[in-house]
Amino acid sequence: DARRLRILCYHGICEDRLAKEAWVPLYFVTRSAFEKQLQYLRRNAHVLPLEEAVARLRSGTLPARCVCLTFDDGYANNLDVAYPLLRKFDMPATIFLSTAYMESGEFFPFLKLKLIRLDGTVDLAASPLADYKSTSIDEVERTAARWWKHVEKRLTSDQIRTLRPLQVEEIQRADSKLIDFGAHSHTHCILKNESDQRRREEIQASIRKVAQWTGRACRLFSYPNGQRGDFGELDRQALRAEGIQAAVTGIGGANSRRSEMLELRHYPVALYHDDVSFRAEVTGFRSALLAATRGLAS
Repeated sequence: DARRLRILCYHGICEDRLAKEAWVPLYFVTRSAFEKQLQYLRRNAHVLPLEEAVARLRSGTLPARCVCLTFDDGYANNLDVAYPLLRKFDMPATIFLSTAYMESGEFFPFLKLKLIRLDGTVDLAASPLADYKSTSIDEVERTAARWWKHVEKRLTSDQIRTLRPLQVEEIQRADSKLIDFGAHSHTHCILKNESDQRRREEIQASIRKVAQWTGRACRLFSYPNGQRGDFGELDRQALRAEGIQAAVTGIGGANSRRSEMLELRHYPVALYHDDVSFRAEVTGFRSALLAATRGLAS
């Protein structure tokens, strides 16, 4: 088990004082918690860039207790808040970009839905919002558009700073020694909700834009949401055609040499992780406990 690859999936890092704000996503992590987690990893794990770790997983040369750090979506706080800590501990990370929002500067659509629902002046009974996980991204954006301009005007400086996406020029200035970029679809649509053609276009656009912005081939992809059924062989074919070497799902668990490289598993890290639960994720204790519990239940 020590030779299994554990991919830790982060999204955003927020200032500690904001952790209890209703608008902060539960899948964020505070700055102080992230620093503690990096301290633990420095003492107890071998942290590698994801592309190198995948190559070594394939070849059977993966070091013991290997961990990779990834960030989904492409929040500006990944460079503003997380990067100084990654540099302090000399730890590499991969940021998966939903490229449409780097270009437009618009908030991610799932954040728009959350912020609209939290706004006390909006009457959603008259015009309900689409369900993000079961609806095409264009329909999600269409139902949000009625309210978003109103809500956007009321955003605070803390909300904008914490939730905004990266800009293309910020990506281009990033430290390439520590930060690698992968693709995460163009509009962060859940692929199963789109037409076959749209799925291919989403994958191709994000991969090609990441390569254009960074000046190097994009070899890594992360499926939006990434649960079973959210992606399929059509998507894997599109990834292979674009030269993708590894793709990360939203399915929990560690990876072995026998793992399908376009269906790698990960461990999400979020606000609810205290020191003990984080260590349980990294060591595999939590997965083993859940597996044992399922076995007893059956």
